[in-house]
Amino acid sequence: MEFIGLLALSILLGLRHGIDYDHIAALADITGGSIGSKKERLKLSLWYAGGHETVIFILGCSILLFAWTVPIWADHLMGKAVGLTLIFMSVLMLLGRRNGKAAYWSRGISMFQKLRRRNSEPFTFTRRNVFTIGIIHGIGAETPTQLLLFTTVAGAAAVNHGIFAVTAFSCGLLISHAIIAIISIWFHDLSKKIRPMLPITMYAACLFSFVLGVSYLIK
Repeated sequence: MEFIGLLALSILLGLRHGIDYDHIAALADITGGSIGSKKERLKLSLWYAGGHETVIFILGCSILLFAWTVPIWADHLMGKAVGLTLIFMSVLMLLGRRNGKAAYWSRGISMFQKLRRRNSEPFTFTRRNVFTIGIIHGIGAETPTQLLLFTTVAGAAAVNHGIFAVTAFSCGLLISHAIIAIISIWFHDLSKKIRPMLPITMYAACLFSFVLGVSYLIK
């Protein structure tokens, strides 16, 4: 019963950790600024989740097996890196294209597009860059929920029980990220149908990502 309770707690903490602001901002940017169908954007979101969850799993198992943790200075540095990635993603979201046209028309963006080479590749999200961003967010995301789980599993009677708990935590994260991605895709598409010339949810997501990124940098 104690083992089942540990697994249930781990899943719940994973679900909670998945709705942290930096995750919501990143997934909102990916689903709003990437090219492709709903299915393709969901797959791209899961690549971000894959990078994040892989790091969390490795970090959790390292704590269990080697009593290792991320140094305070490294966690602080990676927090700054998370901020930079959020700003980077908000810029990519603004400069993304669909069907050869700029996704968000404004004077500044139109001018930027004219200055660029006509045959240059458009700015967009790829599996590689979102997976990398997920890894950075995983390293720089030692939130209280994550630390609470790792402290719990580190004190578990059996190491294998702890590894199962870390796996359950990662699964909770994946579920949470998938739900956020689906909701975000739905809101973005609804916004485009209602106001195609001014997709409110996309601009809001971009602003949220940029402001959150700046807040990470000035902490």
